[in-house]
Amino acid sequence: MKNKIIIIGGKGTAVNIAEGIVDAQEKYNHPVEFLGFAFDDELFGDQINGYPIVCRSEELYTRFGKYSDISFIFQMNHQFKMYERSQLVASYNIPKEKWGTFIHPSAYVAKSVKIGYGSVVFAHCAIHSNVRIGNHCTFSALTTIGHDTQLNDHVFTATHVCIGSNVNIGECNFFGQNSTVTSMVNIARNNLIGLGASVINSLTEEGKIYVGSPTRILKSISPL
Repeated sequence: MKNKIIIIGGKGTAVNIAEGIVDAQEKYNHPVEFLGFAFDDELFGDQINGYPIVCRSEELYTRFGKYSDISFIFQMNHQFKMYERSQLVASYNIPKEKWGTFIHPSAYVAKSVKIGYGSVVFAHCAIHSNVRIGNHCTFSALTTIGHDTQLNDHVFTATHVCIGSNVNIGECNFFGQNSTVTSMVNIARNNLIGLGASVINSLTEEGKIYVGSPTRILKSISPL
């Protein structure tokens, strides 16, 4: 039986995931089907990239929660508003069993990896042994995660992010393109790691934008 998915959102990464699901089905015969978007911007009309907008986000569970073969993925993340968007997810009061996880067939995910609900692993990622991933995490294409690393809820990586082994990453962190995290460090929650940044020491402060190589604090973002 196919796992049918509706995505909350309709811009950027939400569309990338939709097309990744279609790619998985068409090229790899993966047992997954994209049904459409739950999206609130009426300016988009009734479809996005040829895929239907099936309802508004607040209507999603009422309309589709009763179907056992339909699951949901939240994808309205924003690099400066990860904590705010995590609260939005909670506000839907959707049971955890209705959140789906999508792993593109071209990704390598070691058999010892544990992934929470509502998470997405894009094409050509590599996630190595004993990694623990929380709920509602997104790993864009070509992300690499080393062994024994822990990632808590609502972590987002852009493309070409490399995270070392034995790293502990707090919730609501956003990693920009080509950022790198060395092994054996901790990263506090609700931070933005800028594109191309190199994290070589633990980042202990919350709600900051870290940039550079090695990283330094550029400024604060909204607090928890």
